[in-house]
Amino acid sequence: MKWRFLILTLLFAMFGIQQVSADDDYEITNWQQTVAIQPNGDANVTKQVSYSFDDDMHGVVMREGLAAGKKASALTWGGLKSIKVAVNGQAPTVIQPRQGAAQTGYVETKTSNAVKEKVYYPVRENDKLVVTYQYVLKGLVTNWDDVAEINWRPISDWDVDLDKAKLVIKLPKKSPKQLKAWVHSRAKGDVKLDKAQGEVIAMSDTVSADESLEIHMYFDSDQTPLNQLRRSGKRAKRINQQEAAIVVKHNRFVFWMMIIAFLVSPILFVIVLFIVFWQNKKVRYQQNLAKQKSGTTGEPVHIFDLPNDLGPALIAERLAEKSDDAKIVVATLLDLVARHKITMTYQGMKRPDEITYQVTDENGLQPFELSFVRMIFGKNRDLVRHGDFKKKQSPVSKSIRKRIGAFKQALAKAEQQTRIVDKIATQKATDAKTMALGGLIVLSVISAVVLGIIADQTQVSSIWAIIVIESVVALVTLLLTATQKTIFFTVPDGMQEQWQWQGFKKMLHDIAHLQDKQVLDVQLWDKILAYAVIFGEAKNVANQMKIWAKDMDWNTDNTLLFVPYYLYGSDWSDGFVTSINQDGAFQSSSNVSGGGGSFSGGSSGGAGGGGGGAF
Repeated sequence: MKWRFLILTLLFAMFGIQQVSADDDYEITNWQQTVAIQPNGDANVTKQVSYSFDDDMHGVVMREGLAAGKKASALTWGGLKSIKVAVNGQAPTVIQPRQGAAQTGYVETKTSNAVKEKVYYPVRENDKLVVTYQYVLKGLVTNWDDVAEINWRPISDWDVDLDKAKLVIKLPKKSPKQLKAWVHSRAKGDVKLDKAQGEVIAMSDTVSADESLEIHMYFDSDQTPLNQLRRSGKRAKRINQQEAAIVVKHNRFVFWMMIIAFLVSPILFVIVLFIVFWQNKKVRYQQNLAKQKSGTTGEPVHIFDLPNDLGPALIAERLAEKSDDAKIVVATLLDLVARHKITMTYQGMKRPDEITYQVTDENGLQPFELSFVRMIFGKNRDLVRHGDFKKKQSPVSKSIRKRIGAFKQALAKAEQQTRIVDKIATQKATDAKTMALGGLIVLSVISAVVLGIIADQTQVSSIWAIIVIESVVALVTLLLTATQKTIFFTVPDGMQEQWQWQGFKKMLHDIAHLQDKQVLDVQLWDKILAYAVIFGEAKNVANQMKIWAKDMDWNTDNTLLFVPYYLYGSDWSDGFVTSINQDGAFQSSSNVSGGGGSFSGGSSGGAGGGGGGAF
């Protein structure tokens, strides 16, 4: 469970969680805004927004910010001229103010900081909508002694990405003597200065949701001779210095971010990766050294006899085999049947659910086996039907849930008394592995978050490639190394016994390919079947025994366990395990540069803002 959690943590860091909201129900495929500056400094704005809807919606919203910026005066709403809507390429319709609860119409909400135009116009899935707003902004231009200045933020808080964003600012007169402009945004784009036409054009393929775009520009003051917003002083030189400083600051920021993204992060990642692989190699070396000292360096060979008969549950515990509780219960039950401690009755029964189990002999049982008998059969050693294991509320299922902890404690105590695992070496290797992989995961998560922020801030797309590469390498490394066993057995006894059990397990797995002369004694079949449950080979072994049985004389005196396999199918015990897990005792619920014409980052403190969306 620990490694599953760590893997899920890394996957979460790599891909995040995509939230489904109303923003996913539409796209803005084209955003264009033309601003015609008037001689009095007013701005006649024409904003055209193209929507593509993936669901039925009620209309759209446009917000125009009026608040002052750090270095710009507040704007004034000069009034809405018109709103037009065109659906699916049809002729545009002029939208009137909404009357009462009418389905169409616009509602204007004004404050000192913003104006909101809420346009009610029902749309259906797959509709294409083009909305054109025409309005006037006052206070956009400030006249100085030498130049006129615009410091404005036309985009600030749209709810979705703006694709094909284009801003055009037209001066009153063509061919100005002075014209410089800077655009500040984390979005990538271009700025074009067309002096001949007296235009500034800013374009970006995509401006992300909640991203801002700010324009700072100046031009001849005689372009707006009637402007009432005037300030004394020379401004052009100050603007150039301010923008140059912004560019230098932004470039310095980008430089250090690139150092982190392309140098620091990869180096740290490689160092931690090296530690993980070095730790894995160290564990393999120590395990191989223990094998050499114990004389078990070769591949396990087929072992046909049980290395010892301590019981499948205890063997699984001693070998640190991963077996769920249901398998341990079934294997122990079958082992006690095979040892004639429990009687299985099935004569004349047509269904496996009718099989009954009864305790007949408790002599020589180990403490954990006595705990098991108490758990299954109770104080009075009651008769138990096979079908009762499948019922969640049956006495045996309730007893298993209540007493499984005590049984496992007794099993763990028995393992301590006959331990072959070197706990100190195992714990040391496991802790080192956990720390190494934990460090890799923590670094990968932090790196993904930090590099993601850097990529977003700098808009350097290649940083995303680093995030993907590091995350994929970390995930593959985790998957490859998390399953590597760090278990050490005592030298030489533990290593030799583990090697023998590996040979026995190999024999069970290859049992179908054994030569005829290697057919196992029928009197061992029950024993083998009980252990096969723990090793996950019960169905495989039962299939082969059914083949052997056709050519042999066998009867219920020789083998008790093989009969239900023979009668009810070779997956009888697997079905037994599944029924306990899913239907019975362990059932779980699941709810569960400074020059004019630049496009860069930073901010020049522009006023206003613009946003919108749909509803």
